[in-house]
This record gives sequence, C-alpha cells and structure tokens, in this order.
Amino acid sequence: MYDVAIVGGGPVGCFAGKLLAERGLDVAVIEEHAEIGHPMCCAGVVGVGGLRELGIRPGKWVLNELRGARLYPPSGSPVSLSRGRVEALVIDRAAFDRELAASAARSGARFLMRSRCVDISVGEQVKIKVETEGRLREIASRLVIGADGPNSLVARKVGLLRSRQLINCAQAEAIADIHAETAEVYLGRKYAPGFFAWVVPAGELCRVGVGTVEGSALGKLKKLLREHPVVSEKVDGDKLLHLTAGAIPRPLTRGMYADGVMLIGDAAGQVKPLTGGGIYIGLSCAKLAADVAVEALEEGDVSAKVLRKYEGAVRGKFGGEFELGMRAWRLFLELSDEDLSSLLRALETPDVRATLLEQADFDHHAKVISALAKRGPSLLRSLGLRRLVRYTSHMLKK
Repeated sequence: MYDVAIVGGGPVGCFAGKLLAERGLDVAVIEEHAEIGHPMCCAGVVGVGGLRELGIRPGKWVLNELRGARLYPPSGSPVSLSRGRVEALVIDRAAFDRELAASAARSGARFLMRSRCVDISVGEQVKIKVETEGRLREIASRLVIGADGPNSLVARKVGLLRSRQLINCAQAEAIADIHAETAEVYLGRKYAPGFFAWVVPAGELCRVGVGTVEGSALGKLKKLLREHPVVSEKVDGDKLLHLTAGAIPRPLTRGMYADGVMLIGDAAGQVKPLTGGGIYIGLSCAKLAADVAVEALEEGDVSAKVLRKYEGAVRGKFGGEFELGMRAWRLFLELSDEDLSSLLRALETPDVRATLLEQADFDHHAKVISALAKRGPSLLRSLGLRRLVRYTSHMLKK
C-alpha cells in the first residue's frame, strides 16, 4: 500500500516522485522498461530559463548550447534568428532522466522496474494491476498519478482521454554538417504536413526528425533524408544511428484529474502547441500536481472535487499558452506552402524581426504570439484580402 503510485518513469514521473517523497509520502514509480531513459523519441531541447525556474542545474547531460535557430521555408532562403545569447540546451535525455530518477530514489521513492501497468480500478483505494516478467500482481495506493505518455493507459482507463489526436514523429541520430549552436527547422507539407522537421546538434552527432499529422512519420523521415535539397546534403542518411518513433499529444484534448487520479506531462497533453516540447511544461505541472496531491492526502480526500484545484493551477499558469498556441497552430494548418514561405520572408522585415526577437521566450510562446498577432494584417497583407480574412479568422477561433 502506497500513498502515491506514479505510472511512468520518464522525467515528469521521476520529478513528481522526488517532490512527493521529499514531503514524506510513500511513493512508488512503476516503469515498464528495464532502464530509465530508454526508449525515447525527443529532440531534447530545453530552455535555460525553464530549468532555472525549476531549480535544475545543468549537468553532464548537456550536449550543446543553442544560441539561435534557422527556419527553412518550403521555398526560398532560410530565416536566421539569434540574440547572441544561450537560449536553450540540447541534452542527453537518457542521462537527464536517470539523474532525475536517482534524485527521486535518494528522496525515498521506490522504483518498480520492468513493471507494466495493465489495468486500474478506482474505489476507496486505487488498485493497479501490474505485469512483471509475465506475472500479475496488484498494487494499492491512495492516489495514482499517470505519467505514462501520450497513449496513457491511466487516461484511457478512467475516461480522461477526450481525443486521440496525435502528431506522429520519427527521429534518428546521424552525422551531419551543422552549426553546433544552431537548431534547424524545416517547414512544408511535402515533408512534414501539419508540423515540421528538425536537425539539432547533439554532441558529435545530430538529431534529425519529422513530425506529421498525415501518413507514416518514418516514411516522411526517409523522404526528408533522401529528397530534401538541404537536408540530403547536410545529413549522411546512409549511416543512421538510434532510429526511434513516438507521438506528441495535442493540448486541451484530455482531462487532468478524476477521483483518485491525476495526469501529468504528455499523458495530460501538457506540451507547447507550436513545437510539441513537453519537458519544461511537464515538469512545471508535476510541481503543481505535487502541491495539490499533498494537500489532498493530508485532508484524506482525493476526490475529483478536491483534485480539480490541480487543473485550475495548470490553466492559471499555462492556459494562455495553450489557447493562443492552439489558435496559431490552427492557422499554421491552413497555410499553403506558398503562403508559409511568404510569411517567413515577412519575418525578415526590420520591424517584425525586432518584435520577434524582443518578445521571444523559449519556454513561453504566448507573449510573442500576441505581439505578432497585433501585426497580423501587415504580415498577411501580401497574401491577398480573401486569404487575409480566412487566415485571421483562425486566430480568433477558440
């Protein structure tokens, strides 16, 4: 019998385990794999400001510092953006996850490895059925926290999964000719419909990946490496290492709590709408969840009526990010490749570029989205009146 059982030993689950164990709770982290940090499909880019806010000091898991980005439109020249300072870090995700797990274990959390959650029932206690090396057993806890990713079994079992809308991703590590301090983003429906492709320096190698809302992500990645006029020249597609696949949930597509249950991280759809990044937001929401969980357990009431404070705290901190980001993403989905190229060229005009660099925040996008939205008519004017009205309407939809 545990106070809290956390399903999923990724960074968000481990961080929650650490915070709860530090508060004196009896915590179990249930992880289906044999090793923390594997497998993973993640570009591994985290903002320096977000880590500082969370009290996480950079360690040996830092592979690169990023000072800028280069955006490649479907046609035309790339747009380079930089303020000349370190904005983000490229990390070794496996090492990062293991450090968080070690910190949780030192704080008193217990790890149940090679243990796959197969069922959950909620009553006076939460009963979690776990399969370990072919054997089934039952674990009881006062509260369960689902940190089990975008296809969360916890979310499905308790009815919190409102939509299965996902962005499918594939990524490989490879040798590439890329600047060590610049992340590259590639846009266009041919290679990454509904999302983007990326090439990110990661130590001696690079991570090259694709996200898509249509078709096979692995097929899109192979096409990118084989046919893209820039990527095919930069990346040695014949020597791929560590090929992985994964998915990114969409924000606001699932609930965050139910009687005796809380969701955090990808399981709760806690990601940046435009980039899919979930490390900072997920860790931040784990802190919010831990605060509410401790209060509920101390009161002896883990009903939805009490746990609803958690979703209120998340929306209070990130609601604007989710709402504005999703509006911008819906606009992005509507843009043709021609219009997307025109918009990226508009970002190079001095006043728009100055606004972008002044307002940009790697971990919080709402501020820059709002600033650019005020310039929407001037940004979109070159697209023609009919398309201007059509695209602007997507930014106004909720």
